[in-house]
Amino acid sequence: MLALSGLAFFERQNLLRELTVKSETLHRLASQRADQHDAHLTSLSAIFVAGGVAREDLLLDVAATIKRFYPRIVSLNVVPYDPSQPVIETQPGLSTQTRERVVELARRSTGALQIGQMPDLPDQYLLVKRTPNSNAAQHGLALVIDARALIATDDPFWNGTSASLRLSTPDGQTVLAGQLSSGEFGFSKPLGSASQPLVFETSLAIGLSDLLPVGKVVSVIALVTVVFLLSAFGFKQRAHTKDAENRAKLSAQETRLAHASRVNAMGEMASGMAHELAQPLTAILSQAQAGRHLARRGDVERLGTILDDTVSQAQRAANILDRLRRWSKPNRAPSEACSVHEAIQSVQNLLALEAKTKGAAITLSLHDDPLFVDADPVELEQVVFNLVRNALDASDSAQVTIRTNVDGHSVILDVSDTGPGVPEHLKPRIFQPFVTGKADGTGLGLALCQRLVEEMGGEIILLDDTEQTTFRMSLLLSNKAGPQ
Repeated sequence: MLALSGLAFFERQNLLRELTVKSETLHRLASQRADQHDAHLTSLSAIFVAGGVAREDLLLDVAATIKRFYPRIVSLNVVPYDPSQPVIETQPGLSTQTRERVVELARRSTGALQIGQMPDLPDQYLLVKRTPNSNAAQHGLALVIDARALIATDDPFWNGTSASLRLSTPDGQTVLAGQLSSGEFGFSKPLGSASQPLVFETSLAIGLSDLLPVGKVVSVIALVTVVFLLSAFGFKQRAHTKDAENRAKLSAQETRLAHASRVNAMGEMASGMAHELAQPLTAILSQAQAGRHLARRGDVERLGTILDDTVSQAQRAANILDRLRRWSKPNRAPSEACSVHEAIQSVQNLLALEAKTKGAAITLSLHDDPLFVDADPVELEQVVFNLVRNALDASDSAQVTIRTNVDGHSVILDVSDTGPGVPEHLKPRIFQPFVTGKADGTGLGLALCQRLVEEMGGEIILLDDTEQTTFRMSLLLSNKAGPQ
């Protein structure tokens, strides 16, 4: 009886541990899937703002590609606030009630994404972004998402009769997918997505057959008999058996974690591409609008400058794509000695108009000597751009200061701002993917900065106990540029 009681306890603990591990793995996967929706909406909004209804074909082409790779996204719809204006749909047949719901959610938005259940399809929900994302918005950009596909998994654990799962609205009142059994043990946690904090729940009903499987009961009885007859040999054999079981469990867990890491990397790369390309696309849009205005006025001289800037941003986007393509290859291109000060001044010129519009200022305090580091020039500029852009977003009148110095054999680059600072609860996780303090942020900018700086052989940190919010980047001085 003691042996059977021990077996039942062991099986119970194993089942509970497996439920926790499986639930956390699926919760993490569903959270990553939900965060990808934010990046898709950001990219689609930028395309719609750039082309409008006149370039409906471009928006639909990108939407079709997204739907092909992410089948849980049922459709994309652009619904105007004015009912007399045309609606863009990837799947015709959007009901009047759904259109009204999209407009209602878009009007409610103050910048953050809005979530709501589909009026006529209870297992689907709407994720809505106003476009453009300002008080001048005239359209609601909506993704219709299949909640069942969001938590879909091929893990056979969830196909058993004992395990069940459910996805509910943030208030927990409406079930979007699945159904919980009357299990004694469970798991409940909102998805780790700021825009879609849907409640993910699981349950496990443990029966007598689960606690005492026939095969294991027979094995235990046989093992007890052997131990009784041959005590010394039995104890030794039992130790070897337990060691083998532990190794098998560790191996299985490592396999699951490796798979989860690959899924996370794929999601981060896709979202990262959308995040980085949105910046030059937005700049190209602004410059094209300014160029059109100058062309109407006949200001050919200034138009040439605008066109040069547009070409520069297009080349920037091409360089970003080239860098992402090189990341996918086993061997990246060798770095070169590039000027830190040139990268800083390029970013200052690029963001000068945005800073002026926000009533902000970008001040440079650079080392007297030119400083060179071994890096990809585009990657170095991208890191500085992301840090300064975050500082400008901190407040409308932020005072941003970029400083450079030399510490031994390292270049020290500080970006400081007078904004409200990073919330205390975010500081320990500020460089993790999908962690952000901005309502419409993707949470990928600083994660990408850290990865790029580490590829350069450097380090980036958020300084503590400083009067201003300061991010510090340290890179080794280059030996390729000669004496400094």
